[in-house]
Amino acid sequence: MAPQPPTSLLVEAYRGCEGLPLVGGLFTRGRVEAKAVLSVIVAAVLDELDLTEIIRDKLQTEAVDAVIARIDLIALADQVIDGVDLPAIIRASTTTVTADVMTDVRSQGERADDAVAGFVDRMLGRRERLRGRQR
Repeated sequence: MAPQPPTSLLVEAYRGCEGLPLVGGLFTRGRVEAKAVLSVIVAAVLDELDLTEIIRDKLQTEAVDAVIARIDLIALADQVIDGVDLPAIIRASTTTVTADVMTDVRSQGERADDAVAGFVDRMLGRRERLRGRQR
C-alpha cells in the first residue's frame, strides 16, 4: 500500500464533517464537485502553458543531452517489444481473416455445386428438378 500524503488539521476536520449523519453528504458532494472544478481549471492552465519552452528556459541543453545520452535506447526498445504480445496479436488478426476466407470458400463451393448440378440437370433433361429448385 502506498504511503498516504500528510494531511492538515483543516483537511482532517473536513473529513470529520463528511461523517456527520445529516450534513455529511453535502460535505462529500462539495469535495467531489470541488475536485471536478479544480481538474478543469488545471487542465485549462496546462493547455495554456508551453511546457517545452519552460523546460528549455530552465534546463541547460547540455544537461538534457547528458540525460538522453545515458538512456540505453536498445534496451528500452527491447523492453517495449517484450511487453507486446505479438503472437497473440497475430493470432487474433489471422483468426478473423481465416474465418472470413473459410466463409467465402464455402459460399463459392455451394454456388459452384449449384452451377454444376444445374448444368447436369439441363444435360440430362431434368426439368422437374429445376422447377422445384426455383420455388
